[in-house]
Amino acid sequence: MSTLRSRLPIEPLTLLRLTVALFVALHGWVRFVHGDALGFGVYVEQHGVPLGRWLGPAVTAYEMLASLVLASGRFIFPLSLGFAAIYLVGIPVYHWPNGWFSSGSDDGCEYPTLMIICFLCLAWQHAPGALRARWPALFAA
Repeated sequence: MSTLRSRLPIEPLTLLRLTVALFVALHGWVRFVHGDALGFGVYVEQHGVPLGRWLGPAVTAYEMLASLVLASGRFIFPLSLGFAAIYLVGIPVYHWPNGWFSSGSDDGCEYPTLMIICFLCLAWQHAPGALRARWPALFAA
């Protein structure tokens, strides 16, 4: 008897990894092509993030390049944590004032929250064994 999982052409977490890598790559490439990397940095700096003028282009480059490495299946744990951190900072800096929903012209917290959860799931799945073994103890009372 064949299970659904054995009939899928791709593993579910691989599909998730490739999808979020594509989304993040598009995010960075669109900003780069439109010349908005520096403007993004200025915006971030105006909203209290130190060195925003440097971070805007750095985040753009990270999205463009690290997404390719993530898609290749290498360094999934550290890259996923890096992407989760970027989106985590983006919520209070940019998305929070726009509310929750990301549909229509709103640019709320819904999408980045989902991306953070996806990246943390990928990071957990590819975390070093020693960290995964200690994980429950990190949260024990």
